[in-house]
Amino acid sequence: MIAKIYQLFFQELIRYVTKMTCDKAAAEDIVQETFLRAMEHAVILDDMDERQCRSWLYKTSRNIFIDKVRRESACPEAEEKTETQDDLSQIEVRQLCEKLPEEERILFIKRYFEGFDSTQLSAMYKLPPSTIRSRLASARRKLRMYYPELENQKK
Repeated sequence: MIAKIYQLFFQELIRYVTKMTCDKAAAEDIVQETFLRAMEHAVILDDMDERQCRSWLYKTSRNIFIDKVRRESACPEAEEKTETQDDLSQIEVRQLCEKLPEEERILFIKRYFEGFDSTQLSAMYKLPPSTIRSRLASARRKLRMYYPELENQKK
């Protein structure tokens, strides 16, 4: 019976699980685990018709997927963070900030590292919020200009 339901439903299950995972390799792993469980429960599946077996396979694969998601969310450090070439770490940004004029550097750090908004910064430094936003924009422009220099130092 397992060989028969494998032939009937394997590709269908792959498509179903791929839609859930958005990853064909992960889907194949889940479907493989589903059929391993089907082998363990062969006695039960032998008593079912094809429609019931199909339902059992779908439910089992969905439960395996849910268990996998729960395990990954309980242990987030297992997931690797993928970084693009444009990503900058906080350390690199702080290094670049050293090249900014003191006034812009302080505003930039308070805004982007300490979380203050332009209204709060304007109250702290007794400047209009538009002036704060203008200085932050200037700081960002300068940092974009300095970024290629940092990349060249790394090479």
